[in-house]
Amino acid sequence: MKKGIDISRKEQKTVDLYLFYKDNGFNHTIDEIASAMKIGRKTFYNRYVNKETSVSTTLQYCHAQFVDYFNEQLLQCNHSVEEVVLLMWEFRQFAQENRVFFQYDWDNGLFFTDETPFRSLLVSIIRKGLRSYHIREDIDATAYANFFYANLSLYVLSGHTQSVILRYVLMPLLNERGMELLDELNLESFA
Repeated sequence: MKKGIDISRKEQKTVDLYLFYKDNGFNHTIDEIASAMKIGRKTFYNRYVNKETSVSTTLQYCHAQFVDYFNEQLLQCNHSVEEVVLLMWEFRQFAQENRVFFQYDWDNGLFFTDETPFRSLLVSIIRKGLRSYHIREDIDATAYANFFYANLSLYVLSGHTQSVILRYVLMPLLNERGMELLDELNLESFA
């Protein structure tokens, strides 16, 4: 949620809807959702057309918040290896703080499509790492993105995110120089 910035009434309603879904999940009737948002059923339909559109709107909002925050955090990184570790860490935080949205993304296979920003964030980090010679030249970014999110999601769902798991997920991506940079990072602080 944007803090200290005046937002439009429409955006505030999106924030309200996002918070409702975040706290209560998606298994509610339109009447229950509209009532919680303090709007009528007709207003809900005028604004969102149907429940699926309201879910899609809040999912886009949730993802945009993640991208904005992550891009701010990237400014503190020194190299692409640190960026991909940060993505792993922030992805874990996202999953914990936005469990209902994470579960929706997972259940609908969205981590493996271009419908979420996660894939494009990872691919841009891979491209940057290729230019700075931290990433293996023969890496297939799409295949690796699937491997990355499948493994990371399973570990997030199971509650395990030990540093050895982080290394396992990164090993197919990094070349020798990338592994050296990884060894210089304190992975325990990310586990």
